[in-house]
Amino acid sequence: MITLVLAILVPLATLFTIGTACYNIDSMNRDDACLKSCNAKPEWYKLCQDTLGSAPDTSEVTFYALMATNQATLKYGDTINKVINPMLGAGNLPDTEREAVSNCKGKYEEAGALTKSVADQLVGCDFRSGKQEYMDAEVAIQSCLDGLSPFQFLPLYAIVSGDHDLTMVALQLGGLIFGS
Repeated sequence: MITLVLAILVPLATLFTIGTACYNIDSMNRDDACLKSCNAKPEWYKLCQDTLGSAPDTSEVTFYALMATNQATLKYGDTINKVINPMLGAGNLPDTEREAVSNCKGKYEEAGALTKSVADQLVGCDFRSGKQEYMDAEVAIQSCLDGLSPFQFLPLYAIVSGDHDLTMVALQLGGLIFGS
């Protein structure tokens, strides 16, 4: 598995560090990128460090934002497939809980489509709508979290809270490119 991850990350890192990078985008140290973008909350800074742990020490900021955005997109799919769908398929949720979980599924699908779009834009050095799409993805995940607030006893609540933190890390790293 590690070999597969490295086989994917090394060419991506090379792409963003040897000349086919986006015009007028800064390169910086991974730690500086996390400090500059995710210092609002210590847990976001730590999550940023963990998210970018396999990234080169210094790279174009676009690469860091792309890593976090792709990780968020994958996490949304995992949450839908491994948690939300089984909860909805079990058929034993009370109606109010089922409604909240069903809302989350729609919001997660929306957020996943938005972060996929942002990732495609980052790869293509197209920065026209990424900022809004990052913000819309955050709103979607926050909406799910808000809908689950009466059901904080559900394990899904803690998962969504963690996913929201990852969304914020991606948004904040993207803010280094798109502006805050």
